Amino acid sequence: MSGLHWRRALVIGLGVSGVDACRLLRAKGVEVRAADRASREELAFRLAELPPEVEVHLGEVGPEVLADVDGVVVSPGVPPSAPLVQEAQRRGLEVIPEVELAFRFAGSTPIIGVTGSNGKSTVTELLGLVLKTAGFKVAVGANLGPAASGMVLRGGWEVMVWELSSFQLELTQSLRPKVAVFLNLSPDHLDRHGSMEAYRQAKAKIFAFQTPDDHAVINQDDPQVASLATRAQRHGYSLRCQDAEACFDGTHLMLQGRVLMARQALPLPGDHNVANALAAALACRVFGLDRDAIVAGLRAARSLPHRHELVAEINGVRYVDDSKGTNVGAVVAGLSGYPPRRVHLILGGLSKGQDFRELIPAVRERVLRAYLIGQAADELEKALTGVVPVEKCGTLEEAVRIAHLCALPGDVVLLSPACASFDQFHDYAHRGHEFARLVHALAGEENA
Repeated sequence: MSGLHWRRALVIGLGVSGVDACRLLRAKGVEVRAADRASREELAFRLAELPPEVEVHLGEVGPEVLADVDGVVVSPGVPPSAPLVQEAQRRGLEVIPEVELAFRFAGSTPIIGVTGSNGKSTVTELLGLVLKTAGFKVAVGANLGPAASGMVLRGGWEVMVWELSSFQLELTQSLRPKVAVFLNLSPDHLDRHGSMEAYRQAKAKIFAFQTPDDHAVINQDDPQVASLATRAQRHGYSLRCQDAEACFDGTHLMLQGRVLMARQALPLPGDHNVANALAAALACRVFGLDRDAIVAGLRAARSLPHRHELVAEINGVRYVDDSKGTNVGAVVAGLSGYPPRRVHLILGGLSKGQDFRELIPAVRERVLRAYLIGQAADELEKALTGVVPVEKCGTLEEAVRIAHLCALPGDVVLLSPACASFDQFHDYAHRGHEFARLVHALAGEENA
């Protein structure tokens, strides 16, 4: 499906995605009405970016904004259960997410889509880096960075790499990546989706509209991913299974039965990043890149901000920011890269309906002491009491202070919260920056 046959559209949500959806629709000649619950003061920056012809409705918005509308574009933060979305569907209006809108105007530009509970941003950035190193004019974003509609509006790309969340995928109707990558699945966003199966099916929409001409890159180590159906050509990667198309033999990354590169040549820590590199390498290979181009890109990789990023080392203690570790699966995977019983782990925030008992095996093996913050502190305390010593700290500042007092040379103080940040911070990046500020203040005190 290409293009859109609407005269007037309603865009719900005026974040980055919503604003770019408005801009793309206007560029294509569609009249645009936009709605958001926020106030004019809260949205001043975003409103300044809108085309002047867009009709804006703010605050408590009723069904009257659906009058004379042919279709609705929904921003990722707006759930399908929102009353306005429900009313639009009741009226028989077409309701699509912003990434679907972008896809319909993407033309012949191929899209590589990446989803999964953990590692999406890293793999998306790896794909962009490898493609750029190989000489492609590539755009990287969607859930990560620029909105998909903004990329399409700018145009001129040879390939686009889109990180796709369950929020973006669940309402898609035709989105068809040339290469779709599904990394893993662990409990996340259950407060929105209601169940693991609903969450899984939302993610699985990345394969829903592919054809036998397309490619599906699948993690063979995750049964919930490996069992998904797809009409596309299947390509598996694995840390364990040596007959996978991309695998790890303990020393080398292997691709299609041959050594791709030595593990020590990949400048990213942890087994989870070996898996991320295998996924990116396999996706690039089925997209058509040669092995030398893939190796050159992977050798240039660097950890992303707030993803196991070393902030400082103070008196032999390393302070590491993994604020992007916003669910249990991410924390479990990340802990595998640290020495046993040397981690002082800062956990907490908004739980999103997760079962924190799934942390227990990794925490028991790797963590020396846990420091709990935010609204989920009570749930975490209940799950981890008796597994490791637990300190209920309330705030990140108090957690950093106590961890600093307890840690010994050779230990790691790791912020990897397993939770969303919105109870105490604007977002995970704000939480990570605050952690870094607190650590640097400690470093200053030690050096005074």
